[in-house]
Amino acid sequence: MQIARLLNHVVTLSQQTVRLNLPFLTKAQIRLLSIFALAYLAIFLLLQWRGPHDPGSLFFTVQGYAPKYSLGRLQQAQAFLQSIAQSDRDSIKQTEQTNKLGTVPPRLCIGMPTARRSQEQYVDITIASLFDHLTPQERAQIQFNLLIAHTNPREHPFYDESSPTVNASRVADNVIFYPDIAGSSKSVIDRIHQLEKQSKFNEKSYYDYSLLLHQCVASLAPYILILEDDVLAQEGWYARTMDSLQKLETGPGYSRREWLYLRLFFTEKFQGWHKEHWPLYLLWSCATVILVAVILLFLRLRLSSLSASPSLPYPRSFPRKPSPKDHQLLSLPFIFIVSCLCVPALIILYFAAGPQTVQPLRPGIHVMNNYGCCSQAFIFRRNMSLALLDWFDERIATDMKFADPTSNHDHGRKYLRGSIDSAMEIFADERYLQRYALVPSAFQHIGAKTYKESKDSGARELYNVSGARGIWSFGFEQLVSPS
Repeated sequence: MQIARLLNHVVTLSQQTVRLNLPFLTKAQIRLLSIFALAYLAIFLLLQWRGPHDPGSLFFTVQGYAPKYSLGRLQQAQAFLQSIAQSDRDSIKQTEQTNKLGTVPPRLCIGMPTARRSQEQYVDITIASLFDHLTPQERAQIQFNLLIAHTNPREHPFYDESSPTVNASRVADNVIFYPDIAGSSKSVIDRIHQLEKQSKFNEKSYYDYSLLLHQCVASLAPYILILEDDVLAQEGWYARTMDSLQKLETGPGYSRREWLYLRLFFTEKFQGWHKEHWPLYLLWSCATVILVAVILLFLRLRLSSLSASPSLPYPRSFPRKPSPKDHQLLSLPFIFIVSCLCVPALIILYFAAGPQTVQPLRPGIHVMNNYGCCSQAFIFRRNMSLALLDWFDERIATDMKFADPTSNHDHGRKYLRGSIDSAMEIFADERYLQRYALVPSAFQHIGAKTYKESKDSGARELYNVSGARGIWSFGFEQLVSPS
């Protein structure tokens, strides 16, 4: 009751103030504008509460990096690491499935390159989160290939006795090294070693991706998942991913157009308003203002004609016959204020709120041919992996041909330019391939460092877990916390 009285007092006071400054407005018009102002203020306050979770919002704060779901998953992964340390190695590896025709290929092949990082190591947590809640039947459907991405494997924490990192490689079905999968090609090993020394990790990632894809293609698995070693898997990620793939393959409503991958991680940071689209945003904003003004002017003319001609019938949509007061309500000054002040104010608030607030992606599978980032988790069909492999191998062969291992000047760089995910976008655009993303993400990026950006998000000052420099899935943290 007291709140209602306070609001009534505020409305009355605002009406008196507006009437003193805008004497050409009627009491009804002032009342409507006062209600609009209060509603606008309420929406503004609501966005201050919701906005911190939308990186495209003007109201976004570092509080949006709160790892609400990730902390629970980290605890589960750490508990799993303790359990596997005491388990029989064979009991946690893939069990071969057989039928009358022989061994059944895995349903999913996972490839993961892992290397020493300058800060925290998360590869043990990543592996644990993949397998901690799988059923024996699900585990039997997966082949996990772990690539130790060092020409000298002793540099990896798994083989460094002084490292606190738990050696979770015992969970892998195959722990592989460059000599194992590069064959007898010493030139390939030398080239990878050169890229290591020059810290050219973008270029080196092409070799890692190609080698892992070759391994997974050889497994005959219909689907191939390539992961980075600093991600955290959602509880139940496997069942959710396979259900999504089934929908893509057979479900109605999806384009019959060929698709390259299903993205299992993306950051909403790059799903915001884009400066190249501002002409379109401006066009729609102006069209909205004009449309509102035209509608109000039409109503004014309609009310004017009806009230001026008592003998004319009036539409049944009107609750009563229009009066001169109705015509006065839509005066030209009032229409100007609504169209040129109120509507633009709402448009500004709409854009300030952020796209994930006003146009959130519904849970499910979405086309994401643009602004998808980054390369943390991609799943491919086997036939598309073969085409992608040919494309990678062609560029790697050219890189090998023109790279001079005795020089610091790398002429092969132009053939392996940019990050691996950017290269795949080029491959998809050249072939008009669709790209999909799972919403919300099934994986979270928990790495402490990335080469994607040079500016830190600042979240690590507040939270033990946060995406390096903003490479963070905000939707992942809205998942239901594990019990």
